Amino acid sequence: MSLFQTVKDNVTTRQVAERYGVKVNHSGMCRCPFHNDRNPSMKLYEKSFHCFGCQADGDVISFTGRLFNITPKEAAAKLASDFGISFDSRKPVTYVKKRVVMPPSQEDITAHRINYVYHELANYRNLLVQWKQQYAPASFDEEMHPRFVEALNNLPFVEYQLDMLLSDSDLDKRQIATDYLQKKKEQKGVSELDPVVKVPVYGKSPSYARATGELDIFRESHRANIECKKDIEKAIAENFDGMHLNKKAITDVMDRYGAERVSVVLAATVQQKSWDGRFSPLNKDWAFTFDFPEAVDAFGYDRRDDFTVSSHPAVLDGFISQVRQEIRERENPVEEAEIRMEPVSVPIPGERQSEKNETRAEPISGFIPKERTAAKAEIKMEPLSGYKPVRPKANNMERYSW
Repeated sequence: MSLFQTVKDNVTTRQVAERYGVKVNHSGMCRCPFHNDRNPSMKLYEKSFHCFGCQADGDVISFTGRLFNITPKEAAAKLASDFGISFDSRKPVTYVKKRVVMPPSQEDITAHRINYVYHELANYRNLLVQWKQQYAPASFDEEMHPRFVEALNNLPFVEYQLDMLLSDSDLDKRQIATDYLQKKKEQKGVSELDPVVKVPVYGKSPSYARATGELDIFRESHRANIECKKDIEKAIAENFDGMHLNKKAITDVMDRYGAERVSVVLAATVQQKSWDGRFSPLNKDWAFTFDFPEAVDAFGYDRRDDFTVSSHPAVLDGFISQVRQEIRERENPVEEAEIRMEPVSVPIPGERQSEKNETRAEPISGFIPKERTAAKAEIKMEPLSGYKPVRPKANNMERYSW
């Protein structure tokens, strides 16, 4: 039996397509990878395929050959290697089925980022609504609190962005998410003690480091990521009693490596295990806001695997949530009082809610002077860098005024 026949007898076209990143629906239809296909027009049969758009057809070997631009012999050898098919003309063929885990597509990553930005803006909107009520002047001649001014300036624009993320075009959603993440990256500054490990996080690609002579810095940062991963696993093992995770696990690791490196390691872990349902959707959305340029090398090795945390996913998910909360507290330290936000119902993108659940707190238009019933604790916090709301025209994102 030839190698070609052996491969054809042991794998189906659908297995090959899914193994190499093509999404296939329940009826065996998929978007054709050989032309710019917007709607599924390729049908995958057990031993062959056919595209009703570009008329491409063939078997599993020709599918692989066209997908990777290689010869039929190279395609057959690749399939035998990837699917664990051992070939020897004198021995029977054995097939070892591997667990196929498809990496998230760019569309999935974009959706995670849009969801993350939506929840961040929703939380900020809730906070502005609270500030608008809590810090309203008691009289017309009283000086307005900076938080009240920030609420008046930012609330209309934030609500406009939330509406766009729910109902506007995909292009506008991506633009809003990109602008928000870029703005957050520029303003990033966590109030914390200097980490014990002073190695800076290197965010460029290996090829960039090689071209600029910074390969040693890249390798040093990579080694620090690996050490951080090991210490996270150790901290979880020592501070989890089977029911509760001691906060000491979070503070010890963050004090040693800093918020940025801990976040990078945890984000890489969730990205590598995004198929695992034990990680919460909010943590997945957060993780995919991190970029790892050229994470996979020419040989197919993913450098994120070196610092992927191997702790139990359910416990690790709780650890990640506590780390994110710790970072928020360090970014916004509250000295004398804790801000308690009243829950405000906001819709979730992609979900249809009944009229009964579609309750949404309306912001106060202007303000009405009122007597305060009790003195409020003064919160010593610098106001967030505000921006004046400018309602842009539809589909003209360049008019946003930050």
